[in-house]
Amino acid sequence: DGIRDLVRSRGLGDVYKRQGYSMSVQDATAPPVIFVVGTAGAGKSSLVTAFQRWARFLEVDALTINLDPGAERVHYDPEFDVRDLISLSDVMSEYDLGPNGAQILAADLVAAQAEDVFDQIEGISGDILVVDTPGQVELFAFREASSHLVQVIGQGRACLIFLFDPMLSQTPSGFVSQMLLSSIVHFRLGLPTANFLSKSDLLEPEILDKIIEWSENLDVLEAALYEESAAQSLDQAHTGQRAEFAIGQLRMMQHASIQPGLIPLSSEEEDGLADVLTFAQSLFGGMADSRDGFQGDIEHEL
Repeated sequence: DGIRDLVRSRGLGDVYKRQGYSMSVQDATAPPVIFVVGTAGAGKSSLVTAFQRWARFLEVDALTINLDPGAERVHYDPEFDVRDLISLSDVMSEYDLGPNGAQILAADLVAAQAEDVFDQIEGISGDILVVDTPGQVELFAFREASSHLVQVIGQGRACLIFLFDPMLSQTPSGFVSQMLLSSIVHFRLGLPTANFLSKSDLLEPEILDKIIEWSENLDVLEAALYEESAAQSLDQAHTGQRAEFAIGQLRMMQHASIQPGLIPLSSEEEDGLADVLTFAQSLFGGMADSRDGFQGDIEHEL
């Protein structure tokens, strides 16, 4: 019927007012849901692919969903793929939009079909559901459409994995910027959040150790921030204020964090995948009792 007909027939303004979904605030029979979020190129799709492959080896039924309409291809087996509903190229063509504008409109159009999304995933049976989100984190975290989809898909049993980019994490300011972004996404979506350092296998051991130490010891991070700021600015007063602001924000985040720190993750080498599963298990239980020998496998991986 065309994208324009969809917008007319399902006004976006009405989408967020609907309360008629046949689901409770928390459906204990639904599998726990992990939303994978991070900046563009952080390795979200790679993590979903590696996690599903690794989980199947352990005989854990890991289901997946793709919410990125701009993905050229995915290497996992999704239970639902947003590209079956919305074609980014069609949106660009019909509305004469560039890639960024089309991504934004596509996110709203998916929300307009939230009932269809729920119908397709309702009743699915598995141990865990992993959701691959759009490449640009702002499309997922800061659009009302995405907040609505989180409620529809999560069903009160959802958490969030935030992926740190390994290259950006190598400087104190880049590391702090991602900590702040993770905190904002956590605040925006209201989901339990764990931070993972993606593609950790690309980092030299000493650099990886330094980043992990920053995540565990704010005094060390504070000193590194002051040193970096001093090297970049001749204004010592501005240098101190900049570092103190960042540290103040991080200390507030540390007090509110469900799982403080940063966990190294490598989709290529399968490091940290057990920590992803353990994070969801610690929140929602189950899973470990559903397979003989499963807990032993997890402990071995850790």
